[in-house]
Amino acid sequence: MGDKRLKKIHFDFLGQTYEFLTDEPEEIVNEILDNIKKDVENIYSQASNMEPVHILLYLLLNEHLEKIELKKGLKKLISKASDVSRKKE
Repeated sequence: MGDKRLKKIHFDFLGQTYEFLTDEPEEIVNEILDNIKKDVENIYSQASNMEPVHILLYLLLNEHLEKIELKKGLKKLISKASDVSRKKE
């Protein structure tokens, strides 16, 4: 999906630096990482005794929940649009 040139990305997470390779555009990766950083800082400020892995698991679960809700919403919207389309015929 990306530009096929692997780039090394560094990500600071609660005092630890992580590194990974990706071929996604840098702007997209930076936007994602900025969003994760904001979410982590928000969660950490509310529950500073959480382990980093628990914070990441929490974020992962929330992302999947949002994805499921989005898919359901899109199916519902497609169904409504299909009904309206059939009524016009």
